[in-house]
Amino acid sequence: MAVEGFSVEVDNDPDRGGAAAVSGDGKGGGQAVTVTVAGDVDLAAADTLWSVLDEYVHAGAQVVVDCSRVAFLDSMGLRTLIRAQHKAGASGARLTLAAPSEAVLRVLQLAGVAELFVLDISGSGSGR
Repeated sequence: MAVEGFSVEVDNDPDRGGAAAVSGDGKGGGQAVTVTVAGDVDLAAADTLWSVLDEYVHAGAQVVVDCSRVAFLDSMGLRTLIRAQHKAGASGARLTLAAPSEAVLRVLQLAGVAELFVLDISGSGSGR
């Protein structure tokens, strides 16, 4: 289902022929999948984003969510990111929010949940 004003793309998916990226954290040298999110992450987009994150966040996975093009993040979008982070923690995956836009940072800070996430402010993939 297409959501106007929102898009999500997956790069480096080894199961779909994408080029694998080496993890920037130096732990295990596994493959990282980059999920690029753009536009408004709101009620209309939350289910679409969750379906993508749910597919890629699994045991041993390294998922980088590029948030540099997110223009708006509401409570349902935030809930989706928190849900993905909880799944990552429970399964031993690593979820990194890369290059979060001002909109994303503001919501994370206002909600008091920024510390739940590995944030890579520079977008280099290394995380904090």
